[in-house]
Amino acid sequence: MTFENKTTDTHLLTKQLNFAKKIVIVDGMIGGGKALVCSIISSLPNVEIWIDKPQFEQACALHHLDHLSLDAAKTLINNWIEVDIMNQSLSRHVNFKPSDASSVFQNARPLKYFKRLFKSPLEGKKSVEEEKPILNYNTHVITSYAKPLFEAIGDRLVWVRVTRHPMSTLMLRHTKNWAERYKNDDRHATILYKTMDRKSNLTFVPFYANSIEKNYVDASLTDKAILLFDQWIRDSDNFIDKTIKSTDATIIEVPYEKFVFQPEIYIKKIALLLGVTPDNKTKKMMRRQGVPRKVLTDAPKNQHYINMGWEPPKKKFTLAEYFAEGRAYAAETASPEALHTLDELAELYEARHDIKK
Repeated sequence: MTFENKTTDTHLLTKQLNFAKKIVIVDGMIGGGKALVCSIISSLPNVEIWIDKPQFEQACALHHLDHLSLDAAKTLINNWIEVDIMNQSLSRHVNFKPSDASSVFQNARPLKYFKRLFKSPLEGKKSVEEEKPILNYNTHVITSYAKPLFEAIGDRLVWVRVTRHPMSTLMLRHTKNWAERYKNDDRHATILYKTMDRKSNLTFVPFYANSIEKNYVDASLTDKAILLFDQWIRDSDNFIDKTIKSTDATIIEVPYEKFVFQPEIYIKKIALLLGVTPDNKTKKMMRRQGVPRKVLTDAPKNQHYINMGWEPPKKKFTLAEYFAEGRAYAAETASPEALHTLDELAELYEARHDIKK
C-alpha cells in the first residue's frame, strides 16, 4: 500500500516555514567527513552550531518504505525546523557535552550559546526575527531518500553532499561496524525492519538494504559494507542528477579528497549561497580541523576521529597509495563479486569527481 498521495479524509496536512529562512543540510557516507565539513560551515557568521538530526533520516526512511505519506513527512520536517530554530535561540536542547564534535565547546562561537541561556522566549523570538540565523544539520546517507526534505524546505535549502572514495579503510571499517551494530546495539536511530535469513532466523536490517535484502542478509560484514556503498553511491548519484534539474533547492557536491586540500573553494561557495562571508573565526576553525592538508591522512589527532576508527598514519600516503591500502583491506575478507563491485565504484567515483591519483 502506498501513501504517496494519501491524506486524512478531511484535512490536508501542512506546515509552512516562517522563522527559518535558510537551512543547510550536510549529508554523506558513514565516516565520510561530514563532521569536518559541518564544523567549518558552523564557523561561518550567522550559521548555527550543527545538529545531528536522526528525525529527518527517520521521516525519509518511513516515506521510502511507504509507512509515511509525503504530506505527513513534509509537515513533520517543517515543524521540527521551526522548533529547532526557536530552541537554538534559547540554547534549549543545545549540545553542551564537551567531547562531542557537535558541542558548544567545539564550536567557533561558543560564547553566544551561553548568553542565550538567559534569554526569555520572547527575546529569543525577537533575535530570530532580526538576525535570521541559518540552521545547519548533519544527516547520514539519506540523499537518495531525501525527496521529503527537498519538497518541504524548497528554495531555502542548501544541500551539501559530502562524498568520499569507496576505497577508504576508515569508511569500510566504520560501515562494517555499523552493519554489526544494527543487529546488536540499540544505541542508534536508524530505521530497521524485520526479516528472515536463509536459516529462517529472525534478523533486523537497516532500511537502506530494502532493495538489496536478498544479497545483504547473509553476506559477510565486508560484503555488507560494499553492498551498502553500491546502494548509497549509485542511488545518490542518480537522485542528485535527476533532482538538480527540477528543484528550487541548491545542491553542492563536496568530494572529501578535494575538500581537505582546497577547502576555501567549497566554503566560499557555500558562504555565498548562505549570504555570509567567511571571517577569522572560519579561518581559525579550518586550522583547528587541519585543513588545508598536504596529504589526505593529516587529520588532527582528537578523540572524535579516534572513536570513528581513525589511526595515525604510518607514512604519508599519496592518493593512489591510500586507495590501494583500502582495497587491500577489503580484499582480505570480501568475496570476489563484492571486490569487483568495489572496483567499479572506485572508477565511477573518480570519473564523477575528477579525482587525480
